[in-house]
Amino acid sequence: MDELSINGTFANDALADIAANITANITANITGYAAAANLTPIAAARAAFSLSDPSTYGALLYAYRHMFLMELRILTLALGIIYLGAHASLSRPHSAAPRDGEDDKAAGDDKADDKSKSNKKKKKRTADVAKESIRLQDALLMPFFAAAALIGFYYLIQYMQDPALLNRILRAYTSLVAVASVGAFLGGGLSLTSSIIFPNLWMSRGDGRLHRVDGTKRVQWVRKATASDTTDEASAWEEDPTRKTPFPDLLAVPISWLPARWAVRVTSTSWTVRHLVCESWSIYVSLRGCGEEEIEGLTIHTIIGMALAGLTAYLYYFVGVFPSLLNNIMGLGMSYLSLQLVSGTSFAIGSTVLLGLFVYDIVMVFYTPFMVTVATQVDAPIKIVAGSGGQSGMLGLGDIVVPGIYMCLCLRYDLYRHYAKQIKHVETTLTTEVAKSEMATDNAANKTTSATATTATREVKPQYIDPQGRWGDRLWTSGSATAATTRGLKASRFDKPYFVTSMVAYVIGLAAAMGAMLITRKGQPALFYLVPALLVATWGRAALTGDLKGMWAYTEDSALDTKDVVVEVDADGKPIKADEKKDEKKDEKKKEDVKDKEEEKKNEDESENRRDIFVFAIRAPPESDFFEMDI
Repeated sequence: MDELSINGTFANDALADIAANITANITANITGYAAAANLTPIAAARAAFSLSDPSTYGALLYAYRHMFLMELRILTLALGIIYLGAHASLSRPHSAAPRDGEDDKAAGDDKADDKSKSNKKKKKRTADVAKESIRLQDALLMPFFAAAALIGFYYLIQYMQDPALLNRILRAYTSLVAVASVGAFLGGGLSLTSSIIFPNLWMSRGDGRLHRVDGTKRVQWVRKATASDTTDEASAWEEDPTRKTPFPDLLAVPISWLPARWAVRVTSTSWTVRHLVCESWSIYVSLRGCGEEEIEGLTIHTIIGMALAGLTAYLYYFVGVFPSLLNNIMGLGMSYLSLQLVSGTSFAIGSTVLLGLFVYDIVMVFYTPFMVTVATQVDAPIKIVAGSGGQSGMLGLGDIVVPGIYMCLCLRYDLYRHYAKQIKHVETTLTTEVAKSEMATDNAANKTTSATATTATREVKPQYIDPQGRWGDRLWTSGSATAATTRGLKASRFDKPYFVTSMVAYVIGLAAAMGAMLITRKGQPALFYLVPALLVATWGRAALTGDLKGMWAYTEDSALDTKDVVVEVDADGKPIKADEKKDEKKDEKKKEDVKDKEEEKKNEDESENRRDIFVFAIRAPPESDFFEMDI
């Protein structure tokens, strides 16, 4: 054993010496050639490069090492923010039905008031994100608006001669705008981190059992070995008395090292912290005579994220420390929020946007000085920057957001297909009864009823389960066959063929742009390479898999989000209006409202000496008996 260790040491030392000699020789050759020809190391490596001489390949790659590191950082930042923004943009597709109680009010169910109170938190979690949909006319006009803005900036710079004042104005404006976007970005990052530290589901590596953390009862549940997909969730779990902390086993190990008294205190504090980071609040403001307002969805991550966003804007604009880091944080924050708020609507419109800006990018970079001048002289968070070894590069936010909107559309289409595959077509028999009257005698009628039965196919959509906020669950249950039995993890692990294809295409397109820049030593329009890569990859995949018709027909228009309804008809076969149908229910509701008002008036009379003029309150949701998030 000792001999093997010594020989291994000698071998490692020999390999290290060989690698050092190779590096030293390459460096010496490049440096010597550069000194002799009065060239930079990169220029010297390019001049000495020959396709017929393999020994020059290593010298060229070594000379460009800092350039490759710089471009790799840019690619990582761009790809990472698109990945996070795309998953944050997920919302219920029209191939899935809302959760129980979410659409009862819209359907005219008066019991929805009671249901909405009990499902308020769940409804908030599964509610659709409001997005600004791009219309076809917007897509056609977008290149012209972008060109007008770019040309306006160019001539404004030329007119002012010194862009310092313009940069200061733009930095002040973007600093204010970026507070909300950076707050959402940093808040999302904190939420991701807390989900890893405090997961809702995790798998023990020892026995492969799935555990669920219940913050309300401060216990952990373990999934029964006999539980299956059809087992009721409440009866599929049993309490695990051996685990007292809110952490998975790996994170709970340090607590076991503490003395018993300290371990109890740390465990109790950990449950309190978990409750704090997982709870969602609302802000209630009321001013007598003006009205009241309640803002929901406030979390500790949101508060800390907004505070950090304000600090970032202050340091960026007033202090000026870490300019590249703060510029990237603000730029990535604006990209992150833009990807959530803008929808490509359909693949036809999304492709039109890409093609229009593809032409715009070519013209503005290759045939005019507008793009290069504005990008290099405007010092504002409109780009991300990276550097290595004294070299720096940049990528405009447009090269992230514009392709990113299309890639987000691909991910939401994957989610739509995931639920569309689960739609069941049920044969339904519809029976229609029509009353007829025939005059048998004076002032007497002999009534008969005729009934007709028809068969129709009704779509039964699966209920939507929100896939967001499950990063920690996915990490701690990775590689688990048991995890496939939970609905929540199934929803978060849906197949993403089009999104993965678009991610690979984005990497290829941006790598091609960077390669062209290295070869030509000139700035390249990234969309010139990204747009063909994305369109060929996604539409090509649809053509190869026979999904062209489905991809073309897909749209995020809310008009397609319909549900089957039962319509009552009168004796003549005409539908009964909703207002007439609800008359009886309205009368009952009015009686209940009168009672409520009488009680309110009585309470006001009792407390007329302490009327509320101004109220500001932070409200917490009621404690639940069982874990509310779909697992």
